[in-house]
Amino acid sequence: MASIYSFPMHTPEEERTGTAHTEDDIRPSRPAGVPDEVWHAVESVRVMRRLDGVDYREIPVPSASADYGIGVELECAERDGTGVRVASGWIMILYTGVARSGWWSRWRCVAFASLPLEEGGDCLTSSMYWEDMADVLSGVDPSHLKGTVTVTQNTSFGGMEAEPHTGCEMRVSWTPAEPPEGVDAGAQVMAWARFLRASLRNGERETIE
Repeated sequence: MASIYSFPMHTPEEERTGTAHTEDDIRPSRPAGVPDEVWHAVESVRVMRRLDGVDYREIPVPSASADYGIGVELECAERDGTGVRVASGWIMILYTGVARSGWWSRWRCVAFASLPLEEGGDCLTSSMYWEDMADVLSGVDPSHLKGTVTVTQNTSFGGMEAEPHTGCEMRVSWTPAEPPEGVDAGAQVMAWARFLRASLRNGERETIE
C-alpha cells in the first residue's frame, strides 16, 4: 500500500519570524521496512524551501498507484486589474520496488494543474503552457515526459449569474533524474510550484531561488 509522509507545514513567513515548529516537531518518524531511497526522497521534501505566494498541503496517494508515494497539493493567487487569478494543482512522486516499463525507472512523477486563461486565448496557448512547463522541468528526458493540455470553458445555467470562465488543465507525468545520492523529490515539488506561480505572470520565466 502506498504510504504518505508528513512534511513541514510552516510557511516562509513563519521561518522568518521564528514561529515555525522545531526540527523535532516537524521530522517524521521512519516506518520499518521503508527503503533508503524512499526515505531520502521524503527527507528532501521535508527540507525543501517553500516559494512565497504558494500554499502547500499534503494529500494522500492512491494505494493502487505505487508501493510508496508523496503527494502535495499547491495553490497560488495573484490580483490583477480584473480580480484574482488562481492557479492550483498537485504533484505525486511515486515509487515501486520493481521498475515499470512505462516509467523507465522505479520512480515516476505525476502532476495536475488548473491554470487561468486569458479571455480570447488562441490555439497556441496549450503549446505555450506545455513549453513553459517543460522548461521548468529541466533535466528531464523529453522522451519520458508525457501529458495532455485541455482548454476548458464553464458556462453557468439555471439562474446562476456568472460570466463564462475559460481555463486550462494539464495532466503530466515524467521520470525524475536519479543521481547516485537519490531522487530529489523536494526539487520536483518546487519545480511544479514554480510553474504554477509563473502561469500567473503571463509565462514569465522564473529563476532558481
